[in-house]
Amino acid sequence: MDLHTPIATQRIVRTTGAARQVKAWHGDCCQVCETALVVPGGAYSEGTHIQALGAPHNGEDVVGNILCLCPNCHVLFDSGALIIRDDFVVMAGDREIGPLRQHPNHRIGIEFVRNHRGRWRS
Repeated sequence: MDLHTPIATQRIVRTTGAARQVKAWHGDCCQVCETALVVPGGAYSEGTHIQALGAPHNGEDVVGNILCLCPNCHVLFDSGALIIRDDFVVMAGDREIGPLRQHPNHRIGIEFVRNHRGRWRS
């Protein structure tokens, strides 16, 4: 195998401003487990799209479709191990984790929450 074979990839270009705003509102603190990671250089959190971007999900890159999560909760959310009910209670299977921590300026779109949940629950 030639290690210098060129390849082409395609990816969705995200608007980092929306994620940056959500993370600022939440002070880089996870909306699910309330973990605030501090690493050299400052706080760390991840802007997570509720309804995934790109085909076939076609989510929007807007603040209403982004959560501020720690890396662990991000992986659990993206894999369907965590879902959010319409009343914004976070579920792990049939077990309630608790309410999603919210901020008055961060209006989460219920349509994105329903889309995410629909991917994992029949």
